[in-house]
Amino acid sequence: MREQSSLTLAIIALLSAAVFIFGLVQLARMLRRNNEIIGELGVMGVLLISGGNLLNAIGKLLAATNGHESAWLKNSLLFLSAPGFVCLAWALWQASQKDSTALTAGKVWLLPLFFNGGLLALTVALKMVKGGQTWLNLLLFIATVASVAAFVQLAQAALRLQNQFLAGMFILSLGMSLAMTFRGSDGTLAAEWAQQISNLLSRSIFAFSAFKLLRLAAGKR
Repeated sequence: MREQSSLTLAIIALLSAAVFIFGLVQLARMLRRNNEIIGELGVMGVLLISGGNLLNAIGKLLAATNGHESAWLKNSLLFLSAPGFVCLAWALWQASQKDSTALTAGKVWLLPLFFNGGLLALTVALKMVKGGQTWLNLLLFIATVASVAAFVQLAQAALRLQNQFLAGMFILSLGMSLAMTFRGSDGTLAAEWAQQISNLLSRSIFAFSAFKLLRLAAGKR
C-alpha cells in the first residue's frame, strides 16, 4: 500500500512539473515578443528551472519504482532552479523598463552571468569546505528570493495591463508555494500528499495565469 501511494505521489509530482513547465514556456514566449535579447535570457531561465523540476520529478518516480533515491536528481531542483529564477527575474525586470527595446546584450546578460558564476563558485566552496546542508540552504535562499521577485513582477505586469484578477492569482500561487516551502515535510504520508496536491494546485494557478497574461499582453501590442 505504501509503495502504491509513493508511485501515485511520484506521478502527481511529474504532472505538477509538466504543468509548471507549461506556464514557464508561456512566460518565455511573452518575453521573446517583448525583446529578442531579453527573451533569450528568459528562455535560459526557463530551461534551467524546467530542467531542475523535471529531473527532480523523474528522481521521485525512480525512487517509487526501484526504492532507490538519487541524491543528484533530488538536489538538481535547487541547483538548477536557483540560477534559473535569477535569470527569469532579471529578464522580467528588464522587460518592464520603458526603454527595454533599446537594451544591448551586455546590459541584459552581464549581471545574471556574473551573479550565477559567483553563486556556483560559492556553492562548490561551501560543499567542499563545510559540507552538510549549507550549500543547499544557500541555493534555497537564492531560489526563494528570486522566485518572489519574479512572481511580484508578474503581478505588476498584470496590473499594468489593468487585470487585478490575474495579479491576485500570481500572488496566490506564490503564497501557496512559499507556505509549503516554509512548512516543509515531516516525512509522513499525509504530509507528502498535502505537499504534492498543494504544489499541483499552485502550479496550475500559475500556468493558467501565465497563459492568460501572454494572451493579454499580445492583445495590447
